[in-house]
Amino acid sequence: MEWKAKVAKINMLDDLRLFVEVSRRGSFAKAAQDLGVGAPTLSKRVTALEQQLGYALLQRSARGITLTNHGQTIIDNMASELLALQAQCDALTGLEAKSFHLLCPQNLMIGPLYDALQSFQSRYPALQLHVEPANSLELLSQKRFDLAIRVGELDDSSVYQKRLGQIAVKALAAKHIANAQSLFLPFRRSQLPATESWQTLLAKYKHISYVGDITLVRKLVGAGNGAGVLPMTEIAALLAHANNTAFCYVDECQFTRNVYALWPNQRIPPKHVGAFIDLLQRQCQRLGYMQGEVLALG
Repeated sequence: MEWKAKVAKINMLDDLRLFVEVSRRGSFAKAAQDLGVGAPTLSKRVTALEQQLGYALLQRSARGITLTNHGQTIIDNMASELLALQAQCDALTGLEAKSFHLLCPQNLMIGPLYDALQSFQSRYPALQLHVEPANSLELLSQKRFDLAIRVGELDDSSVYQKRLGQIAVKALAAKHIANAQSLFLPFRRSQLPATESWQTLLAKYKHISYVGDITLVRKLVGAGNGAGVLPMTEIAALLAHANNTAFCYVDECQFTRNVYALWPNQRIPPKHVGAFIDLLQRQCQRLGYMQGEVLALG
């Protein structure tokens, strides 16, 4: 089969490199020691190469090894190229990425997770950061990314994930309009829990609006336009800029949404991805509302 022939050619390249290493040292034992393989294994690989080529490359004797005419021809024509290729392959294991692509909800990255981003950039100043605000799982298959931050439950098994924390979600309004008739939702009604308490809360409002930007919901609530369903991350921002406005939670119903770090291709995250995840975890652990706590309203 064609794929078997391709594999055989790849194996031949590796065996040719081993033959060159043996020739350079003049000894199977010395080459085996330097390469970290057993001398019998090395000898078998070179013998298998000779059988595949159909001619001897080395003359073996009690005094050591010498090159045959065929062996000398290969050394003269291919040794430098084979060694250069091996050096390039070795360099790949320590290759440093020059850019880092991050997908993350904007409200998180400019809010509670900003310190982690700043610390990461300070640690790797030469790394070109590409940050795109997004929380749609559908985008993962269409976007290049090294790390993605996602909020909500995940069903995508094509990426690896680690939970960073969880965020409680509640409805609130300014106290002076606690009986407002308008409710703003940052996600669709189908994303709310299908519980009796949430259905009762929704039934209180004459006007329910879906607003696709969570920060815009926070601003509408802060301006007194109505009540809103908000995660604690946005409620923290709302309280930080509340001035003299007092807020209250509407009913007792709440739910939590998990926060995940996602990365592609390999179970153990690469160096930069792992470093960023560690920074994100530390940041989430410092903030109670990133661990499911409900903020107290004065």
